[in-house]
Amino acid sequence: MPKEGERVSQLTESELEALIQESIRQQQCELLESIMGQQKGLKALEEAQQLLEDQLEDANSEIDRLRRELEKTAIELEEADYLRKEAENARRQLEETLYTLEDQGRLPTLTDLRDHRMQRPSGVLGLDQVTRTPFRKGFLLGLACGAAGLLLLLEALTYQRTGQELFRLLFF
Repeated sequence: MPKEGERVSQLTESELEALIQESIRQQQCELLESIMGQQKGLKALEEAQQLLEDQLEDANSEIDRLRRELEKTAIELEEADYLRKEAENARRQLEETLYTLEDQGRLPTLTDLRDHRMQRPSGVLGLDQVTRTPFRKGFLLGLACGAAGLLLLLEALTYQRTGQELFRLLFF
């Protein structure tokens, strides 16, 4: 019997060794699959991280562009404010000078405050020299010429399409 017992234990040992090797192989396969899955997950995370970095860079670029525009607008605003203050000072000085001249009784008759660059040369008509009568005559003459031209055009189109005159078609 001992020989049979030894044989049983040898079979059991060899089976046990085969089971252990199979178990180790399955664990290795599971670990490999797990590692491959984690590598895919890491690649996906790296791609997402790169996408987020690109979006962050784009947002920072937009912020920088907006900041430059804001600075430019602020400078333009300061310049406009400075010019406005200068214009107010000039207006105030002019008013003070006019009031002083008025108080002293030396105020000349001022009809045109424009300097020589803004005045029209003689012989050139300005808007203030045009009266309503020439405007009305010109308007009515233009209206009559336009109506006559339209009537001639309609007459030509009617004659071309129908072979008859427009007035014969309308009145006869």
